[in-house]
Amino acid sequence: MYSVPMQSDEALAERLLLACSGLTRAASAATAAGELSLTQARLLGNLDREGPLRISRLAALERCAQPSMTSLVSRCADAGLVTREADPGDARAVRVTLTPAGTQALRENRRRLSGPVGDAVDALGTDRREDVAGAVALLEALVGTLWSHADAPPA
Repeated sequence: MYSVPMQSDEALAERLLLACSGLTRAASAATAAGELSLTQARLLGNLDREGPLRISRLAALERCAQPSMTSLVSRCADAGLVTREADPGDARAVRVTLTPAGTQALRENRRRLSGPVGDAVDALGTDRREDVAGAVALLEALVGTLWSHADAPPA
């Protein structure tokens, strides 16, 4: 692994956020437009990771207003990517569930975006690939830590 100069935790955290954001944007720019928008992919990703959720929980996860999430869910439901049903615990609330078509669209979107990233990793060579694998494990641990401390309302 290569070494980098020491820097403050704040500076390192900012570089990490910018690098992750840049990776996603660069992968999107390197591919043809997909059928899912970024917001649709995030919605489907939340449902894939968490299972069925109330619209209020989805809005909290995405830090958006509930009417905005309701509109996004409606568009995804119209496209057959999600279903809406009454929440078994509270008939006044709506629970959103990923459909098989939504799961397939999410998988295709992830495959489309991972193609250019895989090519870039391959171009780094075998030695650097191990560095990337280690970095991915660290990023997964960071994500787990952040989710465990996330300040979002219960589902």
